[in-house]
Amino acid sequence: MAGERRRRPAGAELIIPTLAVGFTAYYFWTVQELAWEAKANGIVIGAILLVLVALLGLRIGLRVARGEASLGLTLGGDPQANRLRLALLALTVAFVAALPLLGTVIALALMLAAGMWLLGARHWPTLLGVSLVTPLLVWAGLILAIGTRFPLGPFERGMAALLGLPGAE
Repeated sequence: MAGERRRRPAGAELIIPTLAVGFTAYYFWTVQELAWEAKANGIVIGAILLVLVALLGLRIGLRVARGEASLGLTLGGDPQANRLRLALLALTVAFVAALPLLGTVIALALMLAAGMWLLGARHWPTLLGVSLVTPLLVWAGLILAIGTRFPLGPFERGMAALLGLPGAE
């Protein structure tokens, strides 16, 4: 209709903030064992993030109320690109869900292999090399050397038991 203005879909603007709220909630849930300084820093940063997401939600809500936007969702691409984006989003959610069960190394290896496959990588040496070497570097550099607290799984516990390191329990 000629006099009706077109409402721009704004639902896609809420995807990353929604994921950020999910990651923040996950962080809040898992910081119970950390030192109070780490808890305090994380809670302050997480609270700021939640306030910013709330302000974004309010801004979008006002645009919807004024009729300038809708909560419709468009990913900004052709149908094939949108399917790929949704598949990568589903892969990310699966990674976060699998992380406490499988541990950092196995979950990261599976996520990297699946992500590269979705993005078109079909060269097996590259797929296997990146998918196996990267999580091993994360384990050696961040978990083993620095002591970063990532979720431990069968690989991390097995290596700790094999090498006589703490964390095998």
